[in-house]
Amino acid sequence: MKIKKLLVLVSMLAVMFSFAGCDENYDKPFAYNDRELISSAMNSFMQYENISEDYVDYYLTSGTEFEKSAVKGIVQTKETDKVGDYEDFSETSYLLSVGAMSIEESGAKIVNGPDYVTVILKNHAENRDVEISVKYYENNQYFIEYNKIVSANGLETYDDFYEDILYFESIYGTENLQMVYQQYGVSGAGELYQMEIDSVISDLNSRGLYPYYAEEMVVSAVYSKKELVGQAGMNTLIGMGTVFVVLIFISFIISLFKYLPALFAKKPKVEVEKKAETPKAVATPVAVADNNENLADDSQLVAVITAAIYAYEAQSGNGAVSKDKLVVRSIKRVRK
Repeated sequence: MKIKKLLVLVSMLAVMFSFAGCDENYDKPFAYNDRELISSAMNSFMQYENISEDYVDYYLTSGTEFEKSAVKGIVQTKETDKVGDYEDFSETSYLLSVGAMSIEESGAKIVNGPDYVTVILKNHAENRDVEISVKYYENNQYFIEYNKIVSANGLETYDDFYEDILYFESIYGTENLQMVYQQYGVSGAGELYQMEIDSVISDLNSRGLYPYYAEEMVVSAVYSKKELVGQAGMNTLIGMGTVFVVLIFISFIISLFKYLPALFAKKPKVEVEKKAETPKAVATPVAVADNNENLADDSQLVAVITAAIYAYEAQSGNGAVSKDKLVVRSIKRVRK
C-alpha cells in the first residue's frame, strides 16, 4: 500500500515538473508575415542605434513609450555595458525581405503571446552580443483605413472585383481588356486584383500605417553564466560591505553615548553657582501669640468634679465616700 502511494506521488510530481518545463504556446494573435515583421524590428533598431546626445535627451523626455524604451536600452548598452559598435542589420533585413535568407540564418526568433508578438534579434556588437526584443500589437487603425479604401474601389473580395472585370469586358470588349492587362504587366484578373491590393497596402505603409505597431523595445547586453555568477558575487560582497560599514558607524554613534551624562551635568553646576551668588532673603520673625492666660490646673479641676460627684452620692444615700477624704458641703444662702 505504501509503495502505491509513493508511486502516485512520484507520478504527480513528474507531471507537475513536465508542465512547468513547457512553454505555453499561442496561436498567431493577428495576421502577419514573419519576414516582414523581423525586417520591421531590425529597421526600428537601426533607426535609433546611432542617435546624437541631443536627440537622446529629447526621446527620453518627450518621446513615445516605444522611443523611450528603445533609446534607454541602447544608451545603457553603450555607456554601461561598453558593447562598442553595433552590427549593421541593413543587409540582413534586405535579404530577408527578398527571401534570399532564411529566418534561421538571420538568428531571429518570433514568439507569439496572447495578444502580442515578440521578435527577438541578436546583434553581434563589437565587444559583446546584444539581444533586442520588440513587442508588436495589432493596429486597428490600419484595418479601418484598409477597409475604407478597398470598399471605395470595389476590392473587398475577388468575386466583387471579377464582376467589375466582366462588366468592363462586356462594354469595351475582350481586346481592350487584354490591353489593360498588358498595360499593368499582368496576365489575368487574379494578378490584377493582387496588384491593386498591394497598391493599397503600399499606400498605407507610406502613411506610416501597418497591420501592427511596436509597443516596446528591450535592448540588453548578453553575458555568459560565468560573468553573471561573478557579478552576483561582487554584488553580494558590496552589499555585505555596506552592511558592515553601517554597523560600524552605528557602533561608533553608540560609543559616544557615554559622554552624554557629562555633557548634561554641566548645566546643573552652572545653575548651582548662580543660586550661590543670589543673596539670601532675611527671614521675617513671626509674631508669637502671647498666651499668658491663667488656666486652672487640670488635676485640681478633676478633683473638684470628683468630689462633687461623691457628695451627690452621699446625699442620695448610696454611701459613696471619697478616697482622699475630701468633703463637699452645700452652700446655703441665709435670707435676711
